[in-house]
Amino acid sequence: MKTRICLVEDDPTIRELVGEKLLQRGYSVDSFSEAEALNKNFSGYDLFVLDVMLEGEQSGLELCEEIRKFNPEVPVLMLSALSEPQDRIEGLRLGADDYLGKPFEMEELLLRVEGMLKRRQWYSLRPSRGNVFKWEAGEVDFSSRIVRTSREKVQLTQKENMILKLLIEREGETVSRDEILEKVWGYHLFPTNRTVDNFLVRLRKIFELNPGQPKYFHSVRGEGYRFTSEEGEL
Repeated sequence: MKTRICLVEDDPTIRELVGEKLLQRGYSVDSFSEAEALNKNFSGYDLFVLDVMLEGEQSGLELCEEIRKFNPEVPVLMLSALSEPQDRIEGLRLGADDYLGKPFEMEELLLRVEGMLKRRQWYSLRPSRGNVFKWEAGEVDFSSRIVRTSREKVQLTQKENMILKLLIEREGETVSRDEILEKVWGYHLFPTNRTVDNFLVRLRKIFELNPGQPKYFHSVRGEGYRFTSEEGEL
């Protein structure tokens, strides 16, 4: 069965070009000019490509939020001419997996789609250590993406959940930034290694009592990160 992609883009030229290129890659594509045309029918799709600025009553960001409530795991790629960092952050906060600014190179879009689909296959695998992992800093349920510590209950983003899953699966090993990008984003051309560092800062704030002196999420200079469930030093 072909991979089904839902494309929502109000610019007819971009919609036609992107749809054609995706079809040439062997994907099945349903194209829409506005969010309302989907009529909240989100089932059956393996990936969504959404323009942020849509005509009609609902924006791409609002549509992304609805899709994420319906299916927390389906990949969502946002397209936008908005270049401000806050716009990208808002899209990611609402559940987008990736964000591509306009104008973009078609090969880059296709690369991201391929990577996101590959990432979804890995993400769907049940963790070898079970869906719930507990250690002295707290616990994480990989299915619900909910973390509980002695201080708070936190809903992880997909990327945070995936990075945490990868590090826990490889406990005691150093996982390179490139491998994190490959596993979590599906490719390592974008985003940058700095993006991985920012996600680790967030995980440390959640689990570490003193994020500046981490006990569980260790930086390995020039290489990557290592997770240990017990307090340890490099």
